[in-house]
Amino acid sequence: MTPADEAAYRALAADPKSTASDLQSFVAQRGLQLTNEAAADFIASRAQPGARVGGPVSYEVQAPNGATYEVEAPAGTTEAEVLAKVKANIGSMIDQGAAESEIDTYLQSEGLNTTDLGGTSQPPRANASFLQSLSATAGETLDGVIPGAGRFMAGAGSVVGNGIAAGLGRSEFNPSAAFADGQASSDADKAQLEADHPSVATGAQFAGLAGSFALPVARVAKGAGMAAHTVNGALSGAGFGALSGALNDTGDGRLTNAALGASVGGVLGAAAAPIANKVGQTISTTRRNIPGVNAALTGLENIPNRLRGLPLTPPSANAHAQAERTLAREMEGSTIQTGMGTGDVQATPANVATELDRRHALGVPAMAADVTPVTRAAGTWAAEGTGPMATRARAAMATRQAQAASRAREHIAADLGPAVDPIAEVEAIKHRAATASAPGYAQAYAQPMVITPEIEGIMQTPAFQSALPQAAANIRNGMGDPQALGFRMDGDGNLSGIDTLSTEGFDQVIRAMKDAGRTAGEINPITGRVTNNTNSIHINNRARDLQTELGNQNGVYRDTVANYADEMALTDGMRRGADVAKLSGPEIAAQMRTMPQHAQEAWTAGARTVLADSATTTGLNPGADVSQRIRQDLGLSGAGLHAADGDTAKLQAIEAMSGRPGALSRLDDRLEAEGQAYQTFAGTGGARQPGGDQGASGALGTAVEIGRKVATGNTIGALSTALLRGNPRGTASYRGDVQERMAELLTASTPRGSRAAMDALADRSVIDRTNLGVLSTRANRMALVGALQFTGQNADPSPMDEYE
Repeated sequence: MTPADEAAYRALAADPKSTASDLQSFVAQRGLQLTNEAAADFIASRAQPGARVGGPVSYEVQAPNGATYEVEAPAGTTEAEVLAKVKANIGSMIDQGAAESEIDTYLQSEGLNTTDLGGTSQPPRANASFLQSLSATAGETLDGVIPGAGRFMAGAGSVVGNGIAAGLGRSEFNPSAAFADGQASSDADKAQLEADHPSVATGAQFAGLAGSFALPVARVAKGAGMAAHTVNGALSGAGFGALSGALNDTGDGRLTNAALGASVGGVLGAAAAPIANKVGQTISTTRRNIPGVNAALTGLENIPNRLRGLPLTPPSANAHAQAERTLAREMEGSTIQTGMGTGDVQATPANVATELDRRHALGVPAMAADVTPVTRAAGTWAAEGTGPMATRARAAMATRQAQAASRAREHIAADLGPAVDPIAEVEAIKHRAATASAPGYAQAYAQPMVITPEIEGIMQTPAFQSALPQAAANIRNGMGDPQALGFRMDGDGNLSGIDTLSTEGFDQVIRAMKDAGRTAGEINPITGRVTNNTNSIHINNRARDLQTELGNQNGVYRDTVANYADEMALTDGMRRGADVAKLSGPEIAAQMRTMPQHAQEAWTAGARTVLADSATTTGLNPGADVSQRIRQDLGLSGAGLHAADGDTAKLQAIEAMSGRPGALSRLDDRLEAEGQAYQTFAGTGGARQPGGDQGASGALGTAVEIGRKVATGNTIGALSTALLRGNPRGTASYRGDVQERMAELLTASTPRGSRAAMDALADRSVIDRTNLGVLSTRANRMALVGALQFTGQNADPSPMDEYE
């Protein structure tokens, strides 16, 4: 064929609409022959994906070194494909120092015929249009965010365009070829952008890389703990690593790259948060335990505040935060001390604050150091400091202890009634009793007296006969007339007859017999209690018998006597109540059975008065536990000789006698809180002078552990212990600042101050969890970006490697 016929034939063969008969007709018109079989085979091969029709094509390619090559490629090769592949590969060879001859050899190995046209001032291709540059910039940026994403979007866009064109009948639908053409065109546009505007291309790449740090991190695992952050990091790294690999068609292909990206990203993501946390711990440990580091880091942290003219953070702020953090962590797992060790409420900051509010409501100036063994130990250490807050803490302890006795008296008064003057109280009770019972006695005394044989027999006893003169004397002492009550008197004022005694007269004799019975008793020199003897027993029995006989015939008298205590009964009740510390439960119950109601009231007054006086006396010793003294007197729980639930029989008897159900339970709560306040005092300001360092035990324990690991050859373990843990409370001035903050938190004794202290601990926990979340998220994003960049690298061997 002539050159013109050959060109026309190639054009016809390249037209996808041409058929085998079209080719045969073209050939026949020029006197040539094409068999049917050959024509059919050509048409079938042309329909295969990637088939190229026509002769070789030539393009000019400008290499990165400025040299221009004329590249002859196989038929059907597009200019974009040539530019993208040849220019990238030649650039790599130039970067590796390849000679021109080596470049020519490489091009020949690719099946490309090249001619060196030499340097040229004119580029082989005109500058890209604005839209092409804009598209290339967007592609570079998107590839920076997720490697390969820009190329993928270009290929996908080309497929969409091919689909539209095929739908309009303008071309055959070939998504595979269209996808490849779109990526090749994108590569050519980006190469042109790098040649025309290198700074724009570089800026777009860095902008995309920066944007990749804003990619979302997985939130599948819930919670604020390290485990959740580790799981989310692994999922984020694996997911984006797989995505980047799937977009990368170099090397062994997309599937292999996706699997590699998922595995590498998962490992990076799982390790990111724990490693970042350990690095943070190491910095914190260094800050606490190496003098000068905290001040230096605080100075660096204050640079933004200095530039903006804001207040500066003092170096002590980090130590104060560490004090809050340490207290919150040490409190975890401990329980609040209530019910003499039977409480099971967890010592969270919120629960401790609630307990402190409860104790303040009971009248106890409680501190956080009182409520758990952990806070008490921390308070002991903090109060040993030499700073102003530690000094204030010791002073607060001493002041609170000095007021323990007066508070104990107030607690007793609140639950059992106030302490009283015994004589004045007897008079007051007597007046109340007399007023209440006067109508009953008047009605009883108005009843006629019948001397029964039983009464007549009692009248013959010495107990009755001996009481007659005293009864008459008592009546006269009360400004009464014995004769008006049936006593017959002679001219000398002596008794001359009693057979006319009235009911009131017999009642006066009964009272005199009771007085005689008490007088006849003996006083135990050890216990101070009245001990009945034979004589006193008989006298008391006859008095009780006579009173019973009067009650049998005079119901009003019987009821009134049961509710009224005379002066002697009131005095006796108060004296017996004063012996509360010596009495057992059954003894108190027995006394109650023989006491009228007002005498029981006197007993309770005597008991609470002696308890209050005991508190005052015990409080004269500055180091005494006043609450324990009262608990022992009452038989309350945990009071030394008594079981954990106390002397139940005694407590029940006292409450019954006082007529105040639940009174001792409330008093028990108050005294338990006071007892724990005393323990805090004894362990801090009451037991030591300042300047000690109980917290040094933590540092000593750490040092011993480090030494043991070094001795056994575990150098890495020793280094890990030193860097990752150290002394949680720090050393030197840092430790002093921690002591100051702990002293402030643990010895606040007002409701508002206590609540603020516990709020600070709770807030610190929230801040730490938030900071851990921020740190872990940032670390997970770094791992995510690392997975993207690792998997997005070109995995094809370099042209130089292939040539070599």
